[in-house]
Amino acid sequence: MGIEKKNNAVVFGLTADHVFAVACVMMDIRRLSPGLVDEVVIIHDGIREKDRKLLGTILPTRFIHYDFPLKSCRVLDARAVRQFTKMVFTKFECLRLLDDYKNVMWSDYDIVIKSDISELFSTCVPGIKMVPGGLPVRGQLHEAVDEYDMDVEGVSAGIFVFQDNLKNYKEMHQFCYAKLEKYAEILYMPEQAIFDFMLQEYRLQPDTIDVKVYSPHPTDPVHAEHAKIIHAYGQPKFWNGLQNDQWDSNYKAWLRMGGSRYRPLTVIDRLLRKAKRLSHRMGMGT
Repeated sequence: MGIEKKNNAVVFGLTADHVFAVACVMMDIRRLSPGLVDEVVIIHDGIREKDRKLLGTILPTRFIHYDFPLKSCRVLDARAVRQFTKMVFTKFECLRLLDDYKNVMWSDYDIVIKSDISELFSTCVPGIKMVPGGLPVRGQLHEAVDEYDMDVEGVSAGIFVFQDNLKNYKEMHQFCYAKLEKYAEILYMPEQAIFDFMLQEYRLQPDTIDVKVYSPHPTDPVHAEHAKIIHAYGQPKFWNGLQNDQWDSNYKAWLRMGGSRYRPLTVIDRLLRKAKRLSHRMGMGT
């Protein structure tokens, strides 16, 4: 007899130095959509134990250390992988999490939630909800590919929902990594391009998540005021120059709890990260 699935999960993928940002979003969820999620799932590259315990006091939290399955230098050295880091592909893991949850919502963590978001978990026939990207699929790539239609509209992957009535989700999980390995060198917006391919391959028509309601930029003069979520895509973020009182209040609460603070990367930090990547790749060979 299988383990009964939980209902709702919200998923974040992050490097350990951005724990504070996820904590702020979790505070918004707890305050504005109480009881909505069974668990927050954090897919990470190493989070200190103290921060794990603190996050668990905000909402029930499950931690998954990300083991990026593609090990070749060809993939790891690809422009998009170097720019966005391999953590951007934690989004693919939302498919596999449908083994454990009926509804899985991914959210970037550079957001502020302004009101209840429960409707995002309402059941939909295709089992998938995404934000239209506003640009053709070719805009997600450095080069066009013949395998898929480059002219249809692509998707944005800052927020999306997968539901367990989505057929073949395990196969789709494997598909995403296979296409990443195949097209790594020509991806521009990498995980979005792979999701574009997935939608075409499996003939999916996602329900639409309204970008005006769930993803306008905080500086948007028309939509930000009445949006349910504002999304600080690009730069600056809420933690390095974009002022937002609600985010600041959450961040101060996190610091009072004893959580790790925002620390800008120094030149030395960047050099150490680069040296670590090079060392890792030399250890793997080619």
